[in-house]
Amino acid sequence: MHSIGKKNKYMAFLFMKISKEYFALGREGISKVSAPHVKELTPFKDMLTHVVCTGLDGRYDQITVIEADSLEQIHEAAVSFKVGAKAKYIDVTDVVVGIKAPPRGAQAGTKA
Repeated sequence: MHSIGKKNKYMAFLFMKISKEYFALGREGISKVSAPHVKELTPFKDMLTHVVCTGLDGRYDQITVIEADSLEQIHEAAVSFKVGAKAKYIDVTDVVVGIKAPPRGAQAGTKA
Protein backbone atom coordinates (compact mmCIF):
# COMPACT_ATOMS: atom_id res chain seq x y z
CA MET A 1 0.00 0.00 0.00
CA HIS A 2 1.20 3.49 -0.78
CA SER A 3 2.18 5.38 2.40
CA ILE A 4 -0.38 8.13 1.70
CA GLY A 5 -3.02 5.41 1.22
CA LYS A 6 -2.57 4.39 4.85
CA LYS A 7 -3.96 7.79 5.90
CA ASN A 8 -6.05 8.96 2.95
CA LYS A 9 -8.84 7.44 0.91
CA TYR A 10 -8.39 5.98 -2.54
CA MET A 11 -10.63 7.61 -5.12
CA ALA A 12 -11.92 6.44 -8.47
CA PHE A 13 -13.84 8.41 -11.04
CA LEU A 14 -15.92 6.30 -13.42
CA PHE A 15 -16.96 8.32 -16.47
CA MET A 16 -20.09 6.74 -17.94
CA LYS A 17 -22.17 6.97 -21.06
CA ILE A 18 -25.69 5.62 -20.71
CA SER A 19 -27.23 4.09 -23.84
CA LYS A 20 -30.18 5.62 -25.66
CA GLU A 21 -32.01 2.30 -25.15
CA TYR A 22 -32.02 3.00 -21.41
CA PHE A 23 -33.71 6.35 -21.87
CA ALA A 24 -36.13 4.77 -24.36
CA LEU A 25 -37.44 2.56 -21.52
CA GLY A 26 -39.30 5.57 -20.17
CA ARG A 27 -39.80 6.37 -16.51
CA GLU A 28 -41.58 3.12 -15.65
CA GLY A 29 -39.02 0.94 -17.45
CA ILE A 30 -36.12 2.83 -15.90
CA SER A 31 -37.63 2.28 -12.45
CA LYS A 32 -37.86 -1.48 -13.09
CA VAL A 33 -34.22 -1.65 -14.21
CA SER A 34 -32.97 0.68 -11.48
CA ALA A 35 -34.49 -1.15 -8.48
CA PRO A 36 -32.17 -4.20 -8.71
CA HIS A 37 -29.26 -1.89 -9.60
CA VAL A 38 -29.78 0.10 -6.39
CA LYS A 39 -29.94 -3.15 -4.38
CA GLU A 40 -26.64 -4.31 -5.91
CA LEU A 41 -24.96 -1.03 -4.99
CA THR A 42 -26.30 -0.92 -1.41
CA PRO A 43 -23.09 -2.40 0.09
CA PHE A 44 -21.17 0.51 -1.45
CA LYS A 45 -23.67 3.32 -0.74
CA ASP A 46 -21.39 5.17 1.70
CA MET A 47 -18.54 5.13 -0.85
CA LEU A 48 -20.43 6.40 -3.91
CA THR A 49 -21.27 9.85 -5.21
CA HIS A 50 -23.10 10.14 -8.53
CA VAL A 51 -22.74 13.25 -10.65
CA VAL A 52 -25.42 13.39 -13.32
CA CYS A 53 -24.23 15.44 -16.27
CA THR A 54 -26.45 17.76 -18.27
CA GLY A 55 -27.35 16.92 -21.84
CA LEU A 56 -28.12 13.47 -23.13
CA ASP A 57 -25.75 13.62 -26.09
CA GLY A 58 -22.65 14.84 -24.26
CA ARG A 59 -19.47 12.90 -23.74
CA TYR A 60 -20.66 11.56 -20.36
CA ASP A 61 -24.08 11.13 -18.83
CA GLN A 62 -22.83 10.33 -15.34
CA ILE A 63 -19.63 10.39 -13.34
CA THR A 64 -19.52 8.11 -10.32
CA VAL A 65 -16.98 8.89 -7.62
CA ILE A 66 -15.91 5.98 -5.42
CA GLU A 67 -14.07 6.88 -2.21
CA ALA A 68 -12.69 3.81 -0.41
CA ASP A 69 -10.05 2.55 2.01
CA SER A 70 -8.61 0.07 -0.50
CA LEU A 71 -8.26 -0.54 -4.20
CA GLU A 72 -10.09 -3.83 -3.69
CA GLN A 73 -13.20 -1.95 -2.52
CA ILE A 74 -13.01 0.28 -5.58
CA HIS A 75 -12.72 -2.77 -7.81
CA GLU A 76 -15.73 -4.46 -6.20
CA ALA A 77 -17.89 -1.35 -6.59
CA ALA A 78 -16.78 -0.80 -10.20
CA VAL A 79 -17.56 -4.41 -11.11
CA SER A 80 -21.15 -3.86 -9.94
CA PHE A 81 -21.54 -1.31 -12.72
CA LYS A 82 -19.96 -3.62 -15.32
CA VAL A 83 -21.94 -6.81 -14.58
CA GLY A 84 -24.99 -5.63 -12.65
CA ALA A 85 -28.62 -5.03 -13.57
CA LYS A 86 -27.87 -1.88 -15.61
CA ALA A 87 -24.66 -3.20 -17.20
CA LYS A 88 -26.15 -3.48 -20.68
CA TYR A 89 -27.12 0.20 -20.49
CA ILE A 90 -23.93 1.64 -18.97
CA ASP A 91 -20.62 2.02 -20.78
CA VAL A 92 -17.75 2.99 -18.48
CA THR A 93 -15.76 5.03 -20.99
CA ASP A 94 -12.95 6.38 -18.79
CA VAL A 95 -11.60 5.62 -15.31
CA VAL A 96 -9.25 7.63 -13.12
CA VAL A 97 -7.95 6.15 -9.85
CA GLY A 98 -5.82 7.96 -7.30
CA ILE A 99 -5.23 8.72 -3.65
CA LYS A 100 -6.91 11.66 -1.98
CA ALA A 101 -4.21 14.20 -1.22
CA PRO A 102 -3.60 15.13 2.41
CA PRO A 103 -4.73 18.58 3.52
CA ARG A 104 -2.12 21.30 3.04
CA GLY A 105 0.14 21.58 6.08
CA ALA A 106 -0.72 18.07 7.30
CA GLN A 107 2.27 16.40 5.66
CA ALA A 108 5.24 15.42 7.80
CA GLY A 109 7.77 18.21 8.07
CA THR A 110 5.43 20.87 6.70
CA LYS A 111 4.93 24.05 8.68
CA ALA A 112 1.32 25.04 9.24
